[in-house]
Amino acid sequence: GEAEAAARDARLAMLRLQVDPHFLFNALNALSSMVACGETKAAGAMIRDLAAFFRTGLVEDPAADVNLADEVEFQRLYLAIEQARYGERLRVAVDVPAKLHAVKLPSLLLQPLIENAVKHGLGGTTAPVLIKVRAWQDGAMLHLNVTDCSHGRLAMPDARRPSTGIGLANVRARLAARFGPTATLTARPIQDGWSSTITLPLEPEAGRG
Repeated sequence: GEAEAAARDARLAMLRLQVDPHFLFNALNALSSMVACGETKAAGAMIRDLAAFFRTGLVEDPAADVNLADEVEFQRLYLAIEQARYGERLRVAVDVPAKLHAVKLPSLLLQPLIENAVKHGLGGTTAPVLIKVRAWQDGAMLHLNVTDCSHGRLAMPDARRPSTGIGLANVRARLAARFGPTATLTARPIQDGWSSTITLPLEPEAGRG
């Protein structure tokens, strides 16, 4: 009933806003050193990105869906802020076909995957890291993939990442609450990196209650 729906929405809102506090701390630290070094242009750009990031993340209705294009743009903002910290070490590639831009999905679904890619991808090596965000359609299913791959030797080649971090558990909980067993999240090590893929049904607009 209505109470159940309200409780579900509240839970989704809570899950959705679990942005890693380290992110804000690190961003402010980076800003502080930019200001100390007199890099006012870079600092100004980063403040604008941060403001846009939090405005998007906090103002929108947490239970509402977003266009895939907006979700990807939001992740670009996040990565732009991280690039201000990591510089040339962090490279970003996005491959999302224009025909999928209007597809609706739960907002901030990719956020924990992107956070993981930055944290583990750049934390595990001193080499440059490429983070790729891809989307493709397969029949009635949408696939969203985030990979991080280091170009060079891993500093910790034996470090195996747990596939059930809090971020991934968060995504799984949101997918289950919304789509039941038809949506999945798989995460696995790849050559010099990590790959996470969300698969969810492409919902026709009609019949949405």
